[in-house]
Amino acid sequence: MTDTDPRRHLLSTRRYQWDSSGAAVSRPVGFAEEAAERRESLSHGLEDARATITGNEALVGAALLKEFAARLRHDLAQGTIAPDAEELAQVATDLADRMTKAGGLTD
Repeated sequence: MTDTDPRRHLLSTRRYQWDSSGAAVSRPVGFAEEAAERRESLSHGLEDARATITGNEALVGAALLKEFAARLRHDLAQGTIAPDAEELAQVATDLADRMTKAGGLTD
């Protein structure tokens, strides 16, 4: 049985740590926790990236992030997801805007 609640947690990510007996255990990651970690990562800027993507790849990534944010906001409006999902939706929107700019569509 899993302790992940899709209304409050990411489905794609878990955090791993060691318990007192030395066994690896995992826990679900909430939307606000993920948003805070991603904001911290993004605060260093895209110019620090070690990988290069094409403008087209940036635009495709931006489109997928916009869809992800829209789906989170839809579920928020329906009350089927925890309110702190808005924080993750905003991170996705902010990154999509940065990628759109990097892809050359906006100034």
